[in-house]
Amino acid sequence: MPKTLSPHAPADKSPGRPRQAQEQGARERLLDAASVLFAEQGFAETSTREICTAAGLNPGAIHYHFGDKDGLYRAVLARPLEVMSAQHEGFADPALSLREGLGRFFGSFLSEAAEELELRLHLRELLKPSAVYAETIQAYIGPNQRALSELLARHIGVAPDDETVLQLGYGLVAMAQDYCLSRAFMQLLTPGYLADPQAFERIRERLLDWAEVLVAHERARHAARPRASAPKKKTSVPKTTR
Repeated sequence: MPKTLSPHAPADKSPGRPRQAQEQGARERLLDAASVLFAEQGFAETSTREICTAAGLNPGAIHYHFGDKDGLYRAVLARPLEVMSAQHEGFADPALSLREGLGRFFGSFLSEAAEELELRLHLRELLKPSAVYAETIQAYIGPNQRALSELLARHIGVAPDDETVLQLGYGLVAMAQDYCLSRAFMQLLTPGYLADPQAFERIRERLLDWAEVLVAHERARHAARPRASAPKKKTSVPKTTR
């Protein structure tokens, strides 16, 4: 009697291949196929059947590995953010200098290996955010942004929720992130600007120079603020008895 393929199994099942490795391979194929289709067509316009066909898997594969289409999309969005979070690991450690911490934080934005498909997918979401994207941002970007606020606050001498810290944090992220999101735009305007293998290292060092100047400026401005004087204690006058 011929063997029946399970819904999640790859269509080209290889004899003798360990089941765990086979399932992991099927999962990665789904992620790869979904990344391409979601980036090109968008979430709503891409069907689960299209994804399974592109991955060479049976229709039940998405349900088996991810539960549903939302689960698959969540995993596709999270994949590059998981890599980024790993690269950011420990950047806000108090044992690191400001330059060391920010250098580790900037590293993931200033890599030559930025994946075009993943960038296109996230750009699409920035223009029209989905509920899944909002959840993913809170889960992966939120902790890093809070850690950045703590790092900057420590070196400026203010609370992490101070408006100065929030604005400076978003500004530093924008400067570094633009070399990731706007890379194609930069190459059109200034061909060859990013072609040098050492270009990203020079950009990183210059951004760190600017970041140190900005933090020093905010630290000096905070130190120059007049301190609120403590309210004077009322002196009690003893009552006289007659």
